[in-house]
Amino acid sequence: MRGTLVAVPALALGLALSACGGDDGAETAPEEGGTASAEQTAEDFVQAVHDRDGEAGCALLDEPAQDLVAQTQEADDCATAFPDYAESLPGPDGLEAGEAEMNSDLDGETEIVSVAMVFSGGEEAGSLELRADDEGVWTATRVPGTTLGGA
Repeated sequence: MRGTLVAVPALALGLALSACGGDDGAETAPEEGGTASAEQTAEDFVQAVHDRDGEAGCALLDEPAQDLVAQTQEADDCATAFPDYAESLPGPDGLEAGEAEMNSDLDGETEIVSVAMVFSGGEEAGSLELRADDEGVWTATRVPGTTLGGA
């Protein structure tokens, strides 16, 4: 009888919690979590551009993207190049992260989040493309104002 008394409240709690999610809650929860984390990375990137903070900005980029930022500014490393990269963008102080879209690579094995980047006034700046590493940390593989060849 004691087991029944414990099971009934637990069952009621389980039913109440499952009712809160709606019909499609289980399908959207993983994507929303991934997108939210990637969106935060995009916001952090925007802040690094606003601050011209090379250390913070480059920490959000994968190695090929870091190398590309350095190359576009003819600098030895990304952190040194990042302030000039930010200045090379048209209206970097007005840069904002826009809508995020979850996709996958051609094999369908790697999640990719593309965050639209816009300048004040609605002018599009391109996309910030993000991928999660093995630990689930999102890093940018492509940044506005640069182009990776063949990726």
